[in-house]
This record gives sequence, structure tokens and C-alpha cells, in this order.
Amino acid sequence: MRILTIGMGGAGCRIADSLLSHDRTASAQCIGAVAIDCDAEDLAALLDIESSNRLFFLPLDPTQPDDLLAHVPKDEMLSRLQAMDDGDIDAVFVCAGLGGTLASAIPDVANHIKGAMVEPVFGLCTLPLQSEDPMRLARAADQLDSLLPVLDGVILFDNEAWKGKVPAAPPAGRGKGPLGGVMVGKIRAGTVEEELKNHFSALNSLIGRRVLLLLRAGEHSYRDPGEMPEMVLDAGEVLNTIEGTGLVTLGYAREEVAPARPFRHLLGVAPRDLPVQECHVKASRVVDLARKAVFEEISTPTALEKVKKALVLVAGPSHEMSMKGFMAVRKWLDRSIGGLELRAGDYPVRETRYLGILVVLAGMDTLPRVEELREIRARIKKEGGLTPDPGESGRTE
Repeated sequence: MRILTIGMGGAGCRIADSLLSHDRTASAQCIGAVAIDCDAEDLAALLDIESSNRLFFLPLDPTQPDDLLAHVPKDEMLSRLQAMDDGDIDAVFVCAGLGGTLASAIPDVANHIKGAMVEPVFGLCTLPLQSEDPMRLARAADQLDSLLPVLDGVILFDNEAWKGKVPAAPPAGRGKGPLGGVMVGKIRAGTVEEELKNHFSALNSLIGRRVLLLLRAGEHSYRDPGEMPEMVLDAGEVLNTIEGTGLVTLGYAREEVAPARPFRHLLGVAPRDLPVQECHVKASRVVDLARKAVFEEISTPTALEKVKKALVLVAGPSHEMSMKGFMAVRKWLDRSIGGLELRAGDYPVRETRYLGILVVLAGMDTLPRVEELREIRARIKKEGGLTPDPGESGRTE
């Protein structure tokens, strides 16, 4: 699946930059990116988006949302997107941190794109931490409500759900292939600002790894014949899962697996017993990883009965994939979700030590975290209303 991404504001630009960084580790790239911000320092700090695709604009008064949004370079952005569109693009993703000023411009930007391009436009957004300014939390609720009627789907990652547990990872170029880098522990202690900076950076890397795994799963043309999937999951199936479904969350869990043992008889294990034992272990691993992806490693927690569509992808060494376990996961999700659409596929990767399960849950009208933000908004409006956003200064996401 090939996409174009647009980073809006500091947080959105860093998410788009992380996507592009991870994409460059693949043998064939599937992402083009444009960054838009009114902070020149933030744009200059990006690592992978080309300088020519970093669009800086200067509003007369950044503290006034109307003035800020009026100067967003939509025409220049569109020309950059069209220049990168080789006719094989499947979708456009707009990245942003909800609660920031530029996230309010997404509906206008999305309509501008839809007026000139036929591809669906999705949001890839983060929700703010609970400890942030209540005004920011309320604005995040406002912005999300304005996005849902305009975009074809919004993928959400909740900072609050991941606070304190985002695994640190090496830069994308130093990882271990499509399944991501090696987890090396939680955020190291330090000042509050350092911990927040590390958290946002690690979450952006996590977003990049998960989204790229989903995109690459549908790209078969460049795959080695030995890594072709048994159950093909193409771009159309991914789009059918997330398009026109409102809110979307991604769950992913993985486990390091033992290398293949071609001379197992030397270990003193009877050949007639080993296949049964291995079959059980591999099937149980797949089921356990799927449950962990849904209940523990989900981008934004949700109740399965609220889910209208789901997609499950198993990725890793083909000899570690268990069809028995995979079918059990499919049956479990099919019974558990509220909708009737469930898609599945596999993504064999020989050069990895990890087996992973990616679960996409889509079609939710709301999420518990979203309702919390809406309640904060209602309380603030009752107490005196919202005030203009002073901008994204000080944000490190």
C-alpha cells in the first residue's frame, strides 16, 4: 500500500518524518511526505523529509487561529503531493497532534486535497496527555469532532495510554527490519521535560513501525519468492477495513522466537513427540500475542463489541507461524466484534527474530479516551468557554 503523508504542526511533522525514516529501511519505498509548520526550527530539525518538501509559513499573529489557518500554504502543499503521485498512490494520510493549533486546519486541508485528488484521505493523530492544559484537551475534542465528518477514517494513538510504557528503540535505520528495532526498556528517568521528549520520540517511532508494517503487508510485487504470503492481504483490503469507518486503532504485539533447529534429533527429543509439542507452543503463542495486541498494546483502548470491522495480520518467520493458532484468533475476533467484516493475512519475513501480530480495529463511533476529552470540554465550556490556542510552542511531541 502506497501513501502520501502530510505533517501538520510540530507533532504531525515529526510523525510524518518517523514514517518516512522507517520506510527507507525497506527495499522498496511506499511513502512520500510533506511537512507544514510555522516554526522554522521545528522544520529544520526534521531528519528525513526533503528540504524542498518542508513548507514554512508565517502568519501575522500566530495567537489568532483564524489568521494562522488563513496562511496555511494549501496550494503549494497540493502541488508537492501531485508531484510525488506516480499514479500508484492508494491514500493520503494527514498527521497531527490533536490539541495543537494546526490540527484545526485539517478539515480545510482535507477538502482542498479531495477537490483535486481521488484518493481517500485519512487522519493519523495523537491524543494529548491527561496532564496537559485542560484547554488543550478540550480543543483536541473539538478538533476530532471536526475531523470525523471530513476524513475517511482517523487512526488514533493515545499518549496517555502509552505514558511510561513506550519501549525505547534505536533509530529506524538501525532496526531489525519491518518488525522494528529491539525493545530496550522504558523511558529513562530525568527531568520532566526530558521524559516527555523521550516519550514523544519513542511513541513517534512506535507509530512509524506499526503503520509501516501494515502498509508493507500489501506490497507483494517486490517480495522475494520465498517470502510470498499464503493469505494475501492487499491494499484494497486494508482500505476497505479503515475507509468510511470513523475511528481506528492499531494493536501490535511481538515475541522473540528461537532460531530454526535443523538437527533436532540431537537434542534427545523423540521425533514423534516434537511436532505435537511445537504445534501447541506455536498455536498458543499466536493466540497470546493477539490478545496482548488487543488488550495491552493497542494504540487507543476500545471495547471489541463497539468494533464494526477488523483486520489481523501475522508477521515473522514462516516456520514460526501457526495456522491453527491463526484460525483460532480469527474465530475469536469474528465472535467478539460487533460488526461482520473480518480480514486476515500473513506477512512472511525471513530476516527477523520476531513473530508479531498486528490487529486493526475500525468503525468505532467513540472511544473511552475520546469521551474523557469531551467531558473535559463540556466542563470547561460550562465554566466559561474555550479561549484561542496560543500555539504549539514548548511542545516536543
